[in-house]
This record gives sequence, C-alpha cells and structure tokens, in this order.
Amino acid sequence: MEITTIAEIITAVIAALGGSEAIKYFINRKTNKRIEEAEADSVEFGVLRDALQFLQTQLQEKEERFCNQTDRLRKLQDDYFALMKEKQQIELELQRFRCVRPKCAQREPQNGY
Repeated sequence: MEITTIAEIITAVIAALGGSEAIKYFINRKTNKRIEEAEADSVEFGVLRDALQFLQTQLQEKEERFCNQTDRLRKLQDDYFALMKEKQQIELELQRFRCVRPKCAQREPQNGY
C-alpha cells in the first residue's frame, strides 16, 4: 500500500507542477543550463567588446595628438636651427669686417670705435 500511495503522491505533485512541462524541465535541465550560460557569456563578451572598442578609440585619438605634437615640435626645431644657422652666418660676416684695434679707420661700416 505504501508504494502505491507514494506513487500517487508523486503523480499528484507532477500533475500539480504542470505534468508534461515538469517532465520536460527535468529532462532538459542541463541543456537549459548550458543555454543560460551561453547567453550570459554572450552578454559579457558584448560588454568586453564595447570596452575594448572604447579603449581603442581613445588610444587612436591619443596617438593622433602625439603625432600632431611631434610634427609641431619638429617644425619648431627646424625653424630654430634655421635661425641659428642664419645667426652664425651673420656673426661670421661680422667677424670679417670687425677690427680689433679701437678707432680703426679701415673698418667698414664706420661706427666710431
């Protein structure tokens, strides 16, 4: 009697839970778990992909700024070296005409020293 009573109770519980749906749940429980894990992984990978894309955009912008600043620095250095070269040429020209004797008459241009 007890076995039949237990069987009736189990059938009553299964019927109360939805019968065939309860059986499907117990049969597909591992599959459903894998599907849920795959969906969770998909969402997580989506978040990681978005973060990676954001970081790559920031890196690209910083590389462009660095490139622009480097170009600007090189242009300024080129201007500096050109001015330095011009100054050296002017000083060389000045040395050609500078007289070491005070109040030299042959000095060109005359300036009274």
